[in-house]
Amino acid sequence: MKVLYYLVALIVVGSAPAAAQSVPLAIETPAVGVTSYDASIPTPDEVLGFTIGSRHTTPHEIEAYVRAVAAASGRVVIREHARSYEHRALIHAVVTSPGNHARLDEIQAQHQRLADEPSSVSQQDMASMPAVIYQGYSVHGNEASGADAALVYLYHLAAGQGPELEEALESTVILLDPMLNPDGRDRFADWVNRNRGGVHTTDPADREHNESWPGGRANHYWFDLNRDWLVMQHPESQGRMDLFHSWRPNVVTDHHEMGGNSSFFFQPGIPSRVNPNTPDRNQELTAEIATYHAKYLDAIGSTYYSRESFDDYFYGKGSAFPDVNGSVGILFEQGSSRALEREVIDGALHYAFTVRNQFMTSLSTLAAAVDLRVDLHALQRDFYAEALRRAGADKDEAMLIELTRDATRGMLFADVLRRHRIKVYELARRVDAGGTTYGPGDALIIPHNQSQYRLLKAATEETLTYEDSLFYDVSTWTLPHAFNTPVHMVSRLDEGVLGAPFNGDARRLGAVRQPRAGAGYMLLWDEFYAPAALYALMDMGVSPRVAMKDVKIMDGTQLVTFPAGSVYIPTSRRDGSLQSDDVHEAVEELARSWGVIFHGVSTGLAAEGPDLGGPSVRHLSQPDVAVLAGPGVSSLQAGEAWHALSERFRIPVSLLDPAAAARVDLARYEVIVVPGGRPAAAATEALSGWVRRGGRLLVMAGATSWAMDSELLSVEERSLDLDSLSSGQPWSMVSDARGAQAVGGTIFRSELDETHPLSFGVGDQVPVFHNNSEFFESTGAPGTLIGAYGPDALLSGYISGERLADTPGAATLIVERHGSGRVVAFMNRVNFRAYWLGSQRLFMNAVLFQSAY
Repeated sequence: MKVLYYLVALIVVGSAPAAAQSVPLAIETPAVGVTSYDASIPTPDEVLGFTIGSRHTTPHEIEAYVRAVAAASGRVVIREHARSYEHRALIHAVVTSPGNHARLDEIQAQHQRLADEPSSVSQQDMASMPAVIYQGYSVHGNEASGADAALVYLYHLAAGQGPELEEALESTVILLDPMLNPDGRDRFADWVNRNRGGVHTTDPADREHNESWPGGRANHYWFDLNRDWLVMQHPESQGRMDLFHSWRPNVVTDHHEMGGNSSFFFQPGIPSRVNPNTPDRNQELTAEIATYHAKYLDAIGSTYYSRESFDDYFYGKGSAFPDVNGSVGILFEQGSSRALEREVIDGALHYAFTVRNQFMTSLSTLAAAVDLRVDLHALQRDFYAEALRRAGADKDEAMLIELTRDATRGMLFADVLRRHRIKVYELARRVDAGGTTYGPGDALIIPHNQSQYRLLKAATEETLTYEDSLFYDVSTWTLPHAFNTPVHMVSRLDEGVLGAPFNGDARRLGAVRQPRAGAGYMLLWDEFYAPAALYALMDMGVSPRVAMKDVKIMDGTQLVTFPAGSVYIPTSRRDGSLQSDDVHEAVEELARSWGVIFHGVSTGLAAEGPDLGGPSVRHLSQPDVAVLAGPGVSSLQAGEAWHALSERFRIPVSLLDPAAAARVDLARYEVIVVPGGRPAAAATEALSGWVRRGGRLLVMAGATSWAMDSELLSVEERSLDLDSLSSGQPWSMVSDARGAQAVGGTIFRSELDETHPLSFGVGDQVPVFHNNSEFFESTGAPGTLIGAYGPDALLSGYISGERLADTPGAATLIVERHGSGRVVAFMNRVNFRAYWLGSQRLFMNAVLFQSAY
């Protein structure tokens, strides 16, 4: 089938005069708001050699075109704000009038006053201030139309002539971010362009229309970057947030795609699913801006909708995060062709059509920002004025982040807040909080009286009551639980308590205590980066041992008690292959670089507990690790495991296609991770045999049913009769009634057997993130249930009463013997989105202590 091109006359939208030149897009498109285009500005065709909409641009082509326009136009400056994991540039174009460019620093500083000094900004000030718009495209790499629309939009802004566009550029500063995820886009563009012939096909079964695993949606490590705005665990997000906070835009747009049989969505979303921390005025302005989108899409005959899907609840998304920063975030979702052209329910959908809708809503956003500029400034000013008022009314004056146990996790949490302009300070003198007195070095402190008070509360609050029972994403994200870092409220902030601003260095407390004491060192296992230091020592030939019980031993000057889980690092080997000076130097360097603590011991003879050479201090062998990565398993969880091992803790990992598991020699691996999903029968048989021969199989959440059905795990699912719960509901409500029983993202407290090696460095409980609707009961032998929910496990998030009744006693962590090997089953996403640092230690223990359990 051939595409149905909508032949549109060059029309007038608002006061826009008819255009004298066409928009450089492979479908007839109105040149709204311009009379002509400047011939000195290169078109995409001239730089790239093809018309936008006739194929998919690659990241290097996008960057090349933006640089070409910036070189030719006085309206455009290009800047780089980050590099991806694959070292691609993340760029943005600053687009405004030449006059505004000449005073850009002044405009930026004036705009920052809306947040920093809201009481100093008058109505008259706002009337003269340009609006700041951040327009971001294609954070999901395979939702490609946004990024190509960004190139057409950039050309329009740079080359367009006429009073309407010139006035718009004088009234705004546009931060145009053409591709938020270059690594994912590279995978996708390569796939569709490579699998398209000289004559394309619309067949949905064709190879071009069906990406191979893992697809182009996510970044290099297969993370969804549109869930990373709040927690910023990836370089793309960190650079984007630096840009966001340096400008604090009035409007942020987030251009996506959805299923091809859908039309076009723009916010507002479902009214009952707006975060209660979002001001009503935000939603009023979102609705007013929506009338501009409707007008521009009506003009080209495109269908659209709002208010019936998607939400504004989870602040980790690009369309919701701005709402808790005094901005208006807007989500666009275009029905996707996923290839050049695709059969859909009402004919054929061509890529150029999808690009045009994204281009038109870019223009409608600009028009709305120009017309509503003062209202948008007032929203931001009043948002921050209200933040200061609320801070003053809070019964507490500060929040304290405890650093007395695993200070690194606490400082990593504080660094997330710091990157969001939340002011965090060292303690200058002692302060009482939570019934304990903390001195300098024991804690960090965050005063409530600051402009980002509302974001601080939204990032750290526990929530248990909700207006709605359905969520597009998670219902909670309480960061202190994610980092497993205690926070305490300080009722009165006395003068002199605030010390120097926290500088973000989370590894500064590394130390070697009692160096060169004699027998070796104990690596304290409750510091976050201890796994990285341990693996580095293994890699240089050290033969470490882990204490299964508390050990009291001399350090050369006094007796010191080291808790179970402390790792003994001898300074020599029996075969003489390791020099003690090399170990001493390595320990010093690792303490500095990873922020961990080594404590020298002068003897292996314990005063209390096991001697360091005995059976209760078990040898640790260096593991070779594989993660199943391919069709049949979860790319998200595979990416979480890969990132944790390779990126965060610098441990090499083999990515093993599940289909290859039955063919390759699995004996080379000590640990294999099954990251959710259901491997095929041949792979299952191979993995089962490998475990029986002594392997450690780590079964991540979502693969529990597979392990149960494969007789690798002794569990029973606690099922819920959804039919009876929805019985009697009208047809239109059945879906919502069933959806209310889903557990899309809720925080519980898991109780742990702290004597097991998987609990070392964690303790007897840990907050965990449960984002599936499965609850299992262990039916294995005594000693196999290592973690379970207690009677009052719920900490934060939505769960129905029926599902909550299933939680007491439900398993969270099981370790079962299978022949000579072990099957470790995690029922929670312990590595969730790279920011659940507390529970991630359970996973790292399963890897590095594999020879000790």
